[in-house]
Amino acid sequence: MKWRWHWKDFGFRFSVGGRSAQDFYEALADGDYYAVSKRHRKVAKDVIDFHYSGAKAPSSGFRTVACPWKDYDRHWDEVVDADGWPLNYAGCIDHEEVRRQEDLGVARAWEFVSGLRDDTPITAELVRDVHRELMGEIYPFAGEWRTVRLEKGGTVWPLPPDGIQPHMARLEGDLLSQTPFNNADKDALCAFAAEVMNEVLAIHPFREGNGRAARVVGSLIFLQNDLPPIAEWDRDRDAEEYIRACKAGIVKDHAPLAVVLRRWLDAALERGGA
Repeated sequence: MKWRWHWKDFGFRFSVGGRSAQDFYEALADGDYYAVSKRHRKVAKDVIDFHYSGAKAPSSGFRTVACPWKDYDRHWDEVVDADGWPLNYAGCIDHEEVRRQEDLGVARAWEFVSGLRDDTPITAELVRDVHRELMGEIYPFAGEWRTVRLEKGGTVWPLPPDGIQPHMARLEGDLLSQTPFNNADKDALCAFAAEVMNEVLAIHPFREGNGRAARVVGSLIFLQNDLPPIAEWDRDRDAEEYIRACKAGIVKDHAPLAVVLRRWLDAALERGGA
């Protein structure tokens, strides 16, 4: 299947019908399409006009399958598939492909923070910039504060009545204002990075990609101290301990994550011969 991430088209392929036209989007199997009402179109009209002007249904016929997305008639950041994955550019329902694109986004975000000056402060806007680098080729909400309640692994992040922005502003004034944070004591450095990462995760400011954004921000703190970024993360090996440490951070216990970061840092330094 040819995912057209750079078109940001949500998988739109053609429309059929007049006033009650339906939009057809490419499904997972070749020749399969799912349909949604034209009034629930997610792709911008200028994209359709540019890429799909005159696009017609396949002449040899096609098979219509059930729409894989829940709540398609609602705002795009509330639309998810059966497994809870949010609607993405190109309407990709192949989770492995989404993960591959996310990995490419991590590489872009690392390149972005690696290019920042050592005296660059971490601000709420910079956190948004990191998220745009991470998710800008995948999700339409890249860099935008979330507008929905989230739940994952038994942890719930309600949507604050005043939204996410005031909470990130408070984080910027109370903690991020201490950046750039320079300290030759690696334990102190890991403790500070853990606090920043945990506080970002406690707010969970984005619809998706909060863990990656927090690790990239933590990496920037290390990079500004001439230390390697957080590159030792292994999903299969570290997920359970890392999640426990992040949950501890919700109740302001940052020590478990500091321990994990110090282990990752020591492993990176050892691998680099430092």
